[in-house]
Amino acid sequence: MTTKWKILTFIGIFIFATVLTLFIEQVKLSGLLEKLIFPAVSVLVGLSIAIIGIFLSSINTIYLSIYKILKTKDQQIFTKTKIKEIKDGLSDLVDELKENAVFTLFAFIIILTLFFIKDLDLPYIKWFIESSVVTKEFVMNLLILLGNFLIFWAIIDSTKVVFRITKAFELMDNEE
Repeated sequence: MTTKWKILTFIGIFIFATVLTLFIEQVKLSGLLEKLIFPAVSVLVGLSIAIIGIFLSSINTIYLSIYKILKTKDQQIFTKTKIKEIKDGLSDLVDELKENAVFTLFAFIIILTLFFIKDLDLPYIKWFIESSVVTKEFVMNLLILLGNFLIFWAIIDSTKVVFRITKAFELMDNEE
């Protein structure tokens, strides 16, 4: 995914999360986040990590197959440049999968921290924005909702990457 597409996706998700946070009563949104969305995201993060583990083993099998193809001199189906293209394509896909997984884990940790900070009331620290709309609860709910949506997007992107990995040998040109 290009950087421009990532920025546009983030802006779209941010606008969507902001609109939802503005139009849903904060008490109801807090309950929804705590009782429905957080458990769902927790399960999805766990499944995402499991999927990544499974497909990393598949990638290792593909690399082993490429190695065997390189060692077979008599019936070489692919040229060395095509094999290099496949390896480079797989490497890019693995890097994208890794970025999504690391992002998902860090975003989940931040969301967990925000849930703890949200209801924390420190006696000498006052919310610094004097507004009836942009309250501490509004900002925390917005950040938690934004983080959840970004985790959903990273999981969707990881799923797309996994499907592209399964078609690894189609990364080369079909000139033959």
